[in-house]
Parts: sequence; structure tokens; C-alpha cells
Amino acid sequence: MKKIISYYLTVIMLVLMFGQAFVINSTTTYAKTNSWPTAPDLVGETAILIEPNSGTILYEKNSHKKMYPASITKIMTALLTIENCKMNEKVVYSKQNINSIQPGDANIGCQIGEEMTVKDCLYALMLSSANETARALAEHISGSCDAFAQLMNERAKQAGAKDTHFANPNGLHDPNHYVTAYDMAMIMKAAIKYPVFLDIIHTTEYTLPKNNKRKTPYPSYQRHKMIYSTSEYYDPDVVGGKTGYTDQAGKTLVTYAKRGDLDLISVVMKSKDEQTIFTDTRKLLDYGFNNFQYVNVSKNDTRFDSDTDTLLKSPFSTDIANIVIDSSANILVPKNTKVSDLDTTVTFKSEGDSFARITYKYGDKVLGTAKIKYLTSKSKNKESTESSTTVTTTTNNVKETVASQKQNTTKVNKKTSKSDNTNSNFKLILPILIVVIIIVVIILIFVMQRRKINRVRAMKRHRNR
Repeated sequence: MKKIISYYLTVIMLVLMFGQAFVINSTTTYAKTNSWPTAPDLVGETAILIEPNSGTILYEKNSHKKMYPASITKIMTALLTIENCKMNEKVVYSKQNINSIQPGDANIGCQIGEEMTVKDCLYALMLSSANETARALAEHISGSCDAFAQLMNERAKQAGAKDTHFANPNGLHDPNHYVTAYDMAMIMKAAIKYPVFLDIIHTTEYTLPKNNKRKTPYPSYQRHKMIYSTSEYYDPDVVGGKTGYTDQAGKTLVTYAKRGDLDLISVVMKSKDEQTIFTDTRKLLDYGFNNFQYVNVSKNDTRFDSDTDTLLKSPFSTDIANIVIDSSANILVPKNTKVSDLDTTVTFKSEGDSFARITYKYGDKVLGTAKIKYLTSKSKNKESTESSTTVTTTTNNVKETVASQKQNTTKVNKKTSKSDNTNSNFKLILPILIVVIIIVVIILIFVMQRRKINRVRAMKRHRNR
């Protein structure tokens, strides 16, 4: 019986917690004081800007249109190489590979039978955009370019690509070789998880050493000009990326940038020349960095707050359950926008240490999610310790923003009218009344069951006489 009542009390706590949130959502229309930031005009035919940690899309222009990628294909080749090879492995350039390179194709002048380490190949691939190196890595990993293309397509799907088909490892034109701006952002998102990839794309110059065929060192230079401090396109926030060009694809560019705690990936495809591709990328990055910021959900979303320990202390157990929003969850929002201005939906699903997840949206734009955890009082202190450790990953800028938003919220609360207080009291009282009714019903059920048991026992004693 104690287990049954404890179960019902748990259900009541969930009703109380989410009942308040649902009452708020169903009775309040949030007046958004700020619209979504105005996006820049781009020359490129398709483009996208995403925040890779949450996957939030900040800007789109025909982002799901199939396009020819050119050499940004080599991001996928590099990703598969990092995931399938050791840096000191030897790669041999085949006769078929060398003979396939046409005049005008980007290359580093490799010879048949030349041996290079995987590390050297990756630098030649991503800096010099060497087409024979892409084929050499494909043959080293899969035995042939066709087999490697199948591996590329499988890995692209795993990364989240939806409308992509690779036919070769280097991006030379093939009618059956296409990607979308969205898919390239997903592939780049997978690649930047590897520190070695970040080191390579941030390098401006790398010298390939002598080997069995190369008698003198060969300098390999970065083609992404936004990381050169001497370039007119220099941007200190840019970590690196990959350029591409064919007559059919036009100029293509994938870029990863970081400012403070905010990461961004931009993709621009089919731009007409070098100036416009770098200018479009700069516009996208400035748009993201200047208009968006991280906020911590648990510190800013009071709609789901509930002092369950005070309201529902079980008389049958000292191990009280508590419902909390994951303190490490951060979402990206337009600056000067409060978390309370966002629309929310709650999905109930068991995921490790959580039983539900809140999705935050600004209109039709998904900004991120936060787990809802169900903790016992015994684990609260541990959770607090872990949370404080996790939260240290956010920067002082985010903390200052959170503090500023809290001060603004306090000022707004002081100016709240009496009618707002009345509505707020009603929102709190209604779920409490529901809880009281449920508790009364449970007590009645308990009393009736006890009476029934007593009558049965009395009948048995009467028969035994």
C-alpha cells in the first residue's frame, strides 16, 4: 500500500510541475518585443549558418538545394581518413591515380610509387587541395575510389546529410556527385570534433618532407584566405575550412569560426568569384556573432520551477523526489530575447538520467533542448556538485548575460500590475487544488480498502466460530 501511495505521489508531483507550465502555455500569448534578426543579402546561390553544438540554424538560403561541391568534398575524405587511419601509416600513389590527373587539376606533383604518411597526405589534401592525394587516401582506405565513395555516402548519412551523393573523393565534376549546403554543414560538424582536423585547417603553411620519390621538401599553402593575417579577407574569428572551385560548381566555401564561447559553421555555394565568396562568409559570421548568444536554461526558465520538497513531502519516505532542468543545458537565442519569450514543448521519453526533454522554439525555429531530470534528495548534493563543474564550460560573458537578464526580470516583476499578480496566484492555486483533490481521493480509496479488509476478516472469524 505504501508503494502504491508513493507512486501516486510521484504522479502528483509531475502533474504539479508540468501542470503549471501547461497552464501558462495555454493561457498566455507571449508578446515578442524583438523579431528574428534581419539576415544579410548574399550573392551565393545557396548558403547556411549553423551553431554546431545545438544544431541551431541561424540562416538559410536554398540550403536543401542539390549543388556541385567541388573541393569541399575533401572535408569528407579527411574525416574518413582521420577515423580509419593512423597518422604514421604509409600511403602509396598508384599509376592509375597519377594518370587520372588532368592538366589544370589541383595537385602537388606526386609520382607513381611515391610514399607519404597519412599526416602529410592530410595537409596536402586540405591546404593544397591535391586531387591525387584524395584518390591515394581513398585507395589506401577502401582499395578503390568507387568503394570509398560508398563509404563516403554511408558516413554522410550518419552525419545527418539528407540529399547528398558522392561519386569520388576529390570533388572533380561528376553529374552524380552533389551535396546541399545543409548537408555540408552536417559533415563539417562531424569533422570539427577531431583536434587533428582543427590543427590542419588552421595551418597556413606546411612543408612536405622528402621521401622515396621527392628529393626536395615541398611547401603546401592554405587556400582559405580568411586565416591569413596579411589577407584583405582576414577574420580573427575564423579557425579554418575548405575552398572549392570547378566551372560547374562555381566558388564554394565551408568555414568554421569561433568567438568566445560561440561556434559557427557557414557554407556558401556557387558564388561567382573569390571576393564574393569570402565577403558572403564574413557577412554570415558577423550576423551570427553580433546577433546571438548562449543562455543557460535552468537559470532563466522559471516557468518550470516548482518547490516539490516543500509542497509534497511524502509521509512514507525520506527519499523525496525532485524535478529539475539540466543545469548544463544552454540554448542559442537572439540577443535581448528572454527564455520566457520562447515557445516550449515537452516530450516525455526516458534518456539515461532524464525522463523528458523541453524543446525551445522561436516561431518555427528550433533553438535547442534541455533535459528534465528526476532526482531523489540523496542525489541532489551530488547533482549540484556535478552541475557546478559542468557549468564551468560556459564563459564569463554568458554569466554576465544571465546576471543581466535576471536583473531585468526583477525590474519587470516589480512593475507587474495587481491583475498580473491575481493571474499568477490563480496559476499556482489551480494545480494545488488539483493535487488536494487527488490526495483526498487516494485517502478515501485507502480507507475503503481498509474497511473492506476488516469486513472480510470479521466474516472469517464469524465462520470459524
